[in-house]
Amino acid sequence: MTKLIALIDGSDYSESVCEHTAWVAGRTDASVEILHVLGRRDVSSEPANLSGNIGLGARTALLEELADLDAQKAKLSQKRGRMILEEAKERLHTAGIKEVSTRLRNGDILETIQEFETDADLIVVGKRGEAADFAKLHLGSNLQRVVRSSHTPALVASRAFTPV
Repeated sequence: MTKLIALIDGSDYSESVCEHTAWVAGRTDASVEILHVLGRRDVSSEPANLSGNIGLGARTALLEELADLDAQKAKLSQKRGRMILEEAKERLHTAGIKEVSTRLRNGDILETIQEFETDADLIVVGKRGEAADFAKLHLGSNLQRVVRSSHTPALVASRAFTPV
């Protein structure tokens, strides 16, 4: 049996990835595994060492608040990721695809692809991701990384689905 991997991130391209995946799966009777990877994207927005020249007690309190904030952000990312996966799964079920599984992973997208591509026949990935509005003429960085490192063929989904 054929297996497809659909990479989604909640961007505008995720809908198109699901539609392209449903189109291929409907013609090949393939099972689908939807992956959402919570990567290390937010490194630049992480707060720097804000303790500066403040006293030891205030520094400890500030660091505790920052740790609590990080924990809340991680929980929200997990919750958002599960919602993205459930919406994609429902979309594929509505399109008539019966065998759909979802995976939410933390870590690097390339490590996740290497783990799951061994028994996959096709990877469906969007042309751009969440940062698509910043560089409209460029391919997404994750797209390039996935295509260059993967040994599995990739179908690149545009923003809007059109049957091949």
